[in-house]
Amino acid sequence: MTKEELLEAISEAMHMDETLKEDMILDDIDEWDSLAFVSIMVLFKNSLGKQISGDDLKKCEKASDLLALAGV
Repeated sequence: MTKEELLEAISEAMHMDETLKEDMILDDIDEWDSLAFVSIMVLFKNSLGKQISGDDLKKCEKASDLLALAGV
């Protein structure tokens, strides 16, 4: 999965109106909440085969941190 595809998939999982960009600050996004955490954990597990935790996500400040978690 490319960076762009993963950003699009995360955006869809979070039910965002726009596509996530690498430099976006996650706390500035209204949809960045506990439901997004669960959706992203499921996305990573099902699409990437990676197990991540809510604590992993809490440490993420920008969308680029999510890409780093994915190894993309």
